[in-house]
Amino acid sequence: MSGEAPVCRQCGACCRWPGDVRLTDADIAALASFLGMTEPDFIARHTRLARDRRALSLVETPGTTRCEFLEGDSRCRVYPARPEQCRGFLRTWRVAGCPALED
Repeated sequence: MSGEAPVCRQCGACCRWPGDVRLTDADIAALASFLGMTEPDFIARHTRLARDRRALSLVETPGTTRCEFLEGDSRCRVYPARPEQCRGFLRTWRVAGCPALED
């Protein structure tokens, strides 16, 4: 890979990677508002306890490692309100198999 920063190809690979999408209080407020829900309803419907039991995480589509907000192969249904962790992808964290890292 060259010395240039990788550019997201919006392929959705990061949205299908196993692990936790940890949520901040601000993420919960933004997502709940975007979806027209109260924060307690959003938490009950769209979160689970992270594996280390230290934070809330987005739930995955049952039986998969896919974020429940991933539509099709690469479209985020909540993109304007996506969590801070998602906003930081490629700048603050990366996953193996990301096409943007293969150049």
